[in-house]
Amino acid sequence: MLKTLWLAILISLAGCAQPQRQSESFGSTHTFRSQQPPERAARCFARNAEEHSSALAAEVTPGDDGARVVVRVRNGVTYATADFRRSGAGSVGSIALMVVSSGRRSDLVDALTEGC
Repeated sequence: MLKTLWLAILISLAGCAQPQRQSESFGSTHTFRSQQPPERAARCFARNAEEHSSALAAEVTPGDDGARVVVRVRNGVTYATADFRRSGAGSVGSIALMVVSSGRRSDLVDALTEGC
């Protein structure tokens, strides 16, 4: 009985761990600090994404104390998201990349946040 219980727990834990490992291989998350207020930083991120590739389209949604950016490939697949929140005189962005870069991950983040 005890052996069966432990086996059930191990199977449950293994099932929970599987998606986490998969998500790490398909993207990454990053924190970015900007001296710009949230909406300006979000618009900068969106502009950089569209300049990075003509296949990308970005949508900025301003909020009360922040702004959200969703970058999609023109076929509708989500490429990246960024949520910028006020932090002092500037903002902090939480960036999620849904792609794997052939170079260093920081190279893509640097390109998307340049000048922001």
